[in-house]
Amino acid sequence: MGGSTAIASVIEKNEIGKAYDEYCKKILCNKQILSYIIKECILEFADISLQEIPYYIESNPVFDVIVNDTIQGKNLEDESISGALIKYDILFEVSLPRKKGRNEHELIRVFVNLEAQNKDNPGYPLLSRAVYYCSRLLAKQKNAPDGFQHSKFDKIKKVYSIWICIQHAKEKDNVMNTYSMHEICRKRKWEAPKEEYDLMNAIMIYPGKDYPSTKAFEENHDLMEMLSILFIAKWKAEDKKARLKEKYGIIMTQEIESEVDYMCNLSQGIREEGLTEGLEKGVAKGRIDTTLCYVKRLIQKNNFSVTEAMDLLDVDEKIRPVILQQLQQQNK
Repeated sequence: MGGSTAIASVIEKNEIGKAYDEYCKKILCNKQILSYIIKECILEFADISLQEIPYYIESNPVFDVIVNDTIQGKNLEDESISGALIKYDILFEVSLPRKKGRNEHELIRVFVNLEAQNKDNPGYPLLSRAVYYCSRLLAKQKNAPDGFQHSKFDKIKKVYSIWICIQHAKEKDNVMNTYSMHEICRKRKWEAPKEEYDLMNAIMIYPGKDYPSTKAFEENHDLMEMLSILFIAKWKAEDKKARLKEKYGIIMTQEIESEVDYMCNLSQGIREEGLTEGLEKGVAKGRIDTTLCYVKRLIQKNNFSVTEAMDLLDVDEKIRPVILQQLQQQNK
């Protein structure tokens, strides 16, 4: 896989919320990262090596060709129901590994939807939204070019909706749950073929928040730790890149390296530790002003409330009254 500068060039550094959203999407579109998610979340890939999985993404699995670093993705706007537009974060297809006994010419594909969420409870149950997305991904296939025609329901493609929740309650640290359809024989036992009803899976992932950069490597590759490094850990960029490379074998293309560097630099200016330390030393005014600028920008350009803006920027509770007071003074 070759290097690319595509990710860094698309980020608009003047819009912090948008920059973070773009970072999540661009990182998750990288096939090296996707391979870990697919192997952990899609059972059909449990026995497929991480090195082989990129060949199954968006293409027929041909192992003697060079694959792209990132996915192209499908149309993210779902208007299959009038007046109920959905905009997916990431949507793509994966070819399933052929099982023994399957027709060698038969190629089965599934839809994979990937969502990165800053909050696990945005005023409604996020899990209910995930189930709804699964239902929409099934329904939109009827008479679609990439779906099935008329009543050929035997051609419907299985769907996975995978949700990575960045901010969540402590009790959810390192939790990953799958929600799917199961058969229950209520009377005399008779079992339908599983492939006829096993068509949707909602997967909720809550990466842990506490992974010290000095933590000794474990033998197994842990998806939760990798996601925490990418989206949560307050490490220096060099430490993040070193762990991703040494433990997870992530090739530091210019694309990935630029994104990790940029987001670490962005976070450094708004993290509460630096701000709190600055207040205690009496030299934090410049940092407060910077954070205040970011909060105002999110409110003006993204229609966030003050609380939502400060939540996204992870502003410490000790700093919030100062920010709120200055905003009120400026609005008078």
